[in-house]
Amino acid sequence: MVNAINKIGAKIIGGTSKARPVRALANKFDKDFEKSIAATTVISIILKDGIGCYKYVTQSLNNKKIPEEKRRFVAALDLTNGALMIAAQILLFLAMRKMSGPLFNKLFKKSFNPKAQENIAAKLHMNEAAKGLQRTRKTVFDKKFNDVKNTALGCFKYVVDLAAATIIGKRVVVPLIATPLASKVEKRMNKEPKIQSENSTPATGTKLDVVASTNLLAPYKKA
Repeated sequence: MVNAINKIGAKIIGGTSKARPVRALANKFDKDFEKSIAATTVISIILKDGIGCYKYVTQSLNNKKIPEEKRRFVAALDLTNGALMIAAQILLFLAMRKMSGPLFNKLFKKSFNPKAQENIAAKLHMNEAAKGLQRTRKTVFDKKFNDVKNTALGCFKYVVDLAAATIIGKRVVVPLIATPLASKVEKRMNKEPKIQSENSTPATGTKLDVVASTNLLAPYKKA
């Protein structure tokens, strides 16, 4: 049974790998792995947030626990929050893409400057001489040194760019904007009078009910 599943999985993956979009994506990964995986990760997070936003808006519009005349307001809050979340992540990711390189050079300038490169090369040549090994050529050493620097830079950019998008953008910037906005809309909702049903007629001398104070966002704040 396991072998059969493995064979089916191998055929599916093998067939998918020959598709033009997959090959184009593979080429991008070959050219710039760090940039491609960072962009792919952020895009997947944004798509997930977009689907989640759609679900929240749909649930709010059809939530019978919320008065019918209030559902559009709650759905609008969900939509606004989702749009802000997606926009903040995209903007901060693109901004940090330009800033993370200079930030890396500033933080690790002592480790990857020309003087540090010369010191590492001198120690390497001393160890080679002590062991009777052939001296590494400068061009070969420089290539290896730059490879290490580029790998370190790629890892740094990946972590910092994603942190800026998902932590600062999603967890810091968006709540700062969305929370005051939600409070204003909620106050407006609480002040509006309750809409009388079309099929019901109030008795003579009776007063229409007015919505006093309801926290319609409570179920969503706990989630």
